[in-house]
Amino acid sequence: VVAVSVSGVGAAPAPTPLTDTATTTFGLRLLDIPLPLPPLTIGMAWHPRQAADGGHHWLRDAVRRTLLAPGE
Repeated sequence: VVAVSVSGVGAAPAPTPLTDTATTTFGLRLLDIPLPLPPLTIGMAWHPRQAADGGHHWLRDAVRRTLLAPGE
């Protein structure tokens, strides 16, 4: 049920490591989600022939580093 609808306002959940850059770059405001949520598992999958590809490995590692919570 939508209680209020405001034109021009959007919301999207995002992994915390991505929000610092987004708030600075786009002037966004962060709000905590007002309800408890279970942890979110993010996974990656690729074709086995890409497993040894250096560029593909670099990309997977960059995504992993970006999405890791601080201290992990």
